[in-house]
Amino acid sequence: MARRSAWGAPPAAPAPAGDRRRRRGLWLLRGGLALVIAVFVLQVALNPWIFHIGDRFTPLTAWDGYGTVQASNGGHYLLFTHLQAGLFHAGCSFSGCQMVHGSAQICTERGSTYTLQLQGTVQARWSTDGARTSLELRNAKSGPLPAGRVIALAGSWHGERLMVADTGGSFTNVFTPRGVIRKTPATTNNGPASVTLHYGSAAAFAHACGALAARRGASA
Repeated sequence: MARRSAWGAPPAAPAPAGDRRRRRGLWLLRGGLALVIAVFVLQVALNPWIFHIGDRFTPLTAWDGYGTVQASNGGHYLLFTHLQAGLFHAGCSFSGCQMVHGSAQICTERGSTYTLQLQGTVQARWSTDGARTSLELRNAKSGPLPAGRVIALAGSWHGERLMVADTGGSFTNVFTPRGVIRKTPATTNNGPASVTLHYGSAAAFAHACGALAARRGASA
């Protein structure tokens, strides 16, 4: 006869191992979901601007844009930037974050495209409109800029546009008017450069770069 409990009923059989694993997996899933929700709430509370970059709703906290560089040396270039914001970056704290990182591309009328690393700050709270912004374009791994060189840009947002200019001639001291990167940066200031970035995808930027190179070919 089966053993009975003090109340006369047989003791409950232990749950199969498969059921225990399923329950454990369900708890882990619920815990992971709760963590994601907590992170999202924290982001909204501390950094509301990252969901409203460039006068757009940016649920992925990212913004892509490009524009024509107006350079005093007479060269023709296009600049593309991918800005990624968020709380969990180096230099951020749980009191908020104004840091951005990402990548940049510069194409020239020669048909060359250079990829750079991007980092910077956006001094914003509720949205980026009017926010002072600084960006630094650095070498990704070992190039293509001369060692130690950085293209520094500073400006502010005006609605959907980010208007920035280089500081100290950092753009024209690296790029020649023909769109070649100098092996040895110029020792004198070759003049300023500025760009107004509008929202646009990497594919749209690539198409614009092709058109830029085609115009040079047609005028050659």
